Amino acid sequence: MSNIETLQPLDNMYFSVEWETTLKCNLDCSYCGTGHDNSKPHPSLKDSLKTIDFIFDYLELQMSNKPKYFQQHVNLNVFGGESLFHPNIIEILDYANEKRNAASWQMHISTITNAVVGPKLWEKIADKIDYFTVSFHVESLDKQKEQVKQNLLYLQKKEKRFHVSIMMHPKYWNECIDIVEWCKDNNISCAPRQIDHHWLDRRFIYDTEQTTFLTGKEPASITKKIGKILTSGIKLTPEGRACCSNQNLCVNGCNTVQYVQNNFKGWHCSVDKFFLYIKQTTGEVFTNKDCRMNYNGQVGPIGYLNDTQTIIDNLKQGTPDIVCKKSTCWCGICAPKAKHKTDYIKIMENYKR
Repeated sequence: MSNIETLQPLDNMYFSVEWETTLKCNLDCSYCGTGHDNSKPHPSLKDSLKTIDFIFDYLELQMSNKPKYFQQHVNLNVFGGESLFHPNIIEILDYANEKRNAASWQMHISTITNAVVGPKLWEKIADKIDYFTVSFHVESLDKQKEQVKQNLLYLQKKEKRFHVSIMMHPKYWNECIDIVEWCKDNNISCAPRQIDHHWLDRRFIYDTEQTTFLTGKEPASITKKIGKILTSGIKLTPEGRACCSNQNLCVNGCNTVQYVQNNFKGWHCSVDKFFLYIKQTTGEVFTNKDCRMNYNGQVGPIGYLNDTQTIIDNLKQGTPDIVCKKSTCWCGICAPKAKHKTDYIKIMENYKR
């Protein structure tokens, strides 16, 4: 839908915290890019626990400003690198659980993991996390892949909530299909996932059969002629962008849509009131993992872990509006936003106590 001037989710939003606990990983997949860095040490337990204290102090302020009818729920996503590879992951999860049990609002703890974890440690971790997103990587060793399967079956036996994201490698396609079939045979929820990459990177280009499997339709001739751009991560759909969690969006108060034109440059946005992203290794604190807009009208951090008090003090005093300077919006598109400040003030009254 074009010519929109306001956008907000149809349902109340929870607060999402993305915590990148470490950049070290026990795998080294060729398509990972900047997702891991094994040259950097794991952050210390002391610093990690301090970050948890900051997260809860920050959330206490954010949640206290929400109206009582608002969904008083937070999701803390612990990821990496490979977060479960951190040598102090049990102590970190124990402390996060201790803090959430004392909070006045609900929190779920989730993780994105490759699940290459020994059985004794996996059993301990399973009791401390509410939801698992398991990424299955066929470039791992056979014994690692077998370990992942056993860990998935354990989650299923324990009736834990989880799903599997299978990284569909075009060079190991048949093996990827075998994993898909294994999940189906064991009644395990799975989603075959296209590997994102630069469109000039020819290592991960899918052929016609693979593209049809991933998209549900044969690629158009124009796609073939320009090097299969569709399967290289660039979306050619005319509908626009949808919410990551498939939430319906309300535009122009209120026409219900699922897709919106993905350009909010110059808009006033409340992404900081529903998202927080922390990079433990660099000490940077952002409003959002993809957006990263700050209060100075720049793409950058809102502060640093070595001075969290300034972030807290700024939040107490009242932060200025986020004004988007980016040409596209990804995670964070569901955050209430408006083209004009007067409209933004009006819609944000619904999200204040």
